[in-house]
Amino acid sequence: MKKYSFFAQWFLSLATLFIVTADCLSEDVAPPASPEVTATLQPYLDSYKMAGIIGLIADRSGQIRYRNLLGYADVETRQPINENNVFWIASMSKMFVGASIMMLVDEGKVSLDDPVTNYIPQLAKWMVVEEKDENHVLLKRLVRPVTIRHLLSHTSGLTGMSELQQVTGADSTPLKARALSSVTGPLQWQPGDKYAYGNQGMNIAARIVEIVSGMPYEQFLQKRFFDPLEMTETTFWPSDAQIARLAGAYGPNKQKDGYARGGIGFLTKSYHDRVHRFPEAAGGLFSTTHDVFRYGLMLANDGELDGKRYLSHAAMEELRKNQTGATGVSYSLGYHLRNGMFGHDGAYGTDLSVNPTNGMVAIFMVQCTSGDQWAARDLFLKTATQIYQK
Repeated sequence: MKKYSFFAQWFLSLATLFIVTADCLSEDVAPPASPEVTATLQPYLDSYKMAGIIGLIADRSGQIRYRNLLGYADVETRQPINENNVFWIASMSKMFVGASIMMLVDEGKVSLDDPVTNYIPQLAKWMVVEEKDENHVLLKRLVRPVTIRHLLSHTSGLTGMSELQQVTGADSTPLKARALSSVTGPLQWQPGDKYAYGNQGMNIAARIVEIVSGMPYEQFLQKRFFDPLEMTETTFWPSDAQIARLAGAYGPNKQKDGYARGGIGFLTKSYHDRVHRFPEAAGGLFSTTHDVFRYGLMLANDGELDGKRYLSHAAMEELRKNQTGATGVSYSLGYHLRNGMFGHDGAYGTDLSVNPTNGMVAIFMVQCTSGDQWAARDLFLKTATQIYQK
């Protein structure tokens, strides 16, 4: 009887140890790095075109299938890049303008085909350039109104930045002032006729969000997206602590045998200054891999995440389809459309791309000044698509 008791206790202890060990392993095992992604991106590091890259490939359930952390966030101190780093996500900010408008569409407060003048009557003075040379400009009346859809799809005819922004800086005046600064235009073509990427239309759309919602644009984002999605580090005003974790922006030096560090010339320092800096809705947000991933999961799940619906199926359909008419350009309402994926990129190479068919969420985080970020991003997405399908 004693012998039986000994073996029973031994077996029970062994089984318990196995269960505990298995549980610990399941918690501690990190998603693997993809050797294919490493092979694709390592040449950019070796040639000093990029200093540090994060590549994340996940599915719509939130399972991260591959996580690649390559290179440095800070070359000078040899600090490896990691998911705690903060990035200037630049034009990825445009996604939130489009989503904010679609949230208001869902609520019946605006329509995509509403004339902009319904909300900002002063813009009724817009005219279109008919002829222009160094001696004269001939203006013509609009043949159709500029709509919210035009603003979000870069087909409004507006120049990339307002004259006010060109003089004072991208973020040193409120959205209201920036919207009204284009009161005389002029538009460079009739609304809907052509596509030209820019920031001015997005900022005017963000101003409409303020007018309709009755709250500052940054508060709308915080209340409707950032807080409920647990995007705790996404902001127009990174704190000093966040700036300390900001990934450095790098490209090759003149000799191409090392790195040269760059900056964010588009925005005004100090970045945490809420008195003299205002939301640059088209390109002013800072964020992290975690926060971008949370937003990507919401997009991948057709506007819903963790039991909360942010955007209706109809709204998501608008964000996933081409909105540029006969211009020949594939772009939606603050979202790029590329190889069956939708999302957006930023000036220094950050990118979120979601495949609504198979649920792939691909995130590319980098701060690159060399101009090679788009080729690297495209190769990453090509590789991500291939290995995800396996």
